[in-house]
Amino acid sequence: MDDENHRKKSSAALKISLVMLGVLVLLGVIQAVTAGTVGVGALSFTLRETSSTTPTTATAPSTEDNAGSLDGAVGTAPATSTPDDAPPSVDTKVVTGSWKQARGLLTVEVTKVENLGGRLKVFVTAINASTAKMDLPVASVSAVDDAQRDYGASTSTSRWPASIGKNSSINGFLELDAKAGADSTTFSLTFSGIIGQLAPTGGEVTVTGIPIPR
Repeated sequence: MDDENHRKKSSAALKISLVMLGVLVLLGVIQAVTAGTVGVGALSFTLRETSSTTPTTATAPSTEDNAGSLDGAVGTAPATSTPDDAPPSVDTKVVTGSWKQARGLLTVEVTKVENLGGRLKVFVTAINASTAKMDLPVASVSAVDDAQRDYGASTSTSRWPASIGKNSSINGFLELDAKAGADSTTFSLTFSGIIGQLAPTGGEVTVTGIPIPR
């Protein structure tokens, strides 16, 4: 009888142990699924890797990079030039050379003439070799061609500095205010009303024999 009771008690204890073991296994599985770890405290271990939550930021392109991409997309603005630097159009006739006249300590030299539809643009260099300033005003510039037609210099379209310091030179162009005649081949350019302590006698210099480009 005692042996039978002992077997019953052992069987009941075994069943209880198996039930508790099953519960522990079930709890371990649930913990592994939800938390990714198994065990408690120092006896726990991780079943899966944790992902980094550090946010990543995109680096904005620099201003220089943007400028480079815009250059390729829309192009860069073309450089502008002054009327002095702009090349003559294909319809412009041009003659270059050296036609000059010296009076006293002042030298006037014509280096180029452009003809655009009869309008003449005369490029001039003036050299003052004296020790005093001279003034060559645009309003006092005139021209006459070989057909005896008279011209003046346009004060609005000419680019002429007028004042020359001592021992220095100036460059510019004078645009005549009327079209050259179809039968004209040369002209003379006169600077009159020259002002200065050491200006040429009579205050005038004329450059002759300047060709009209055709």
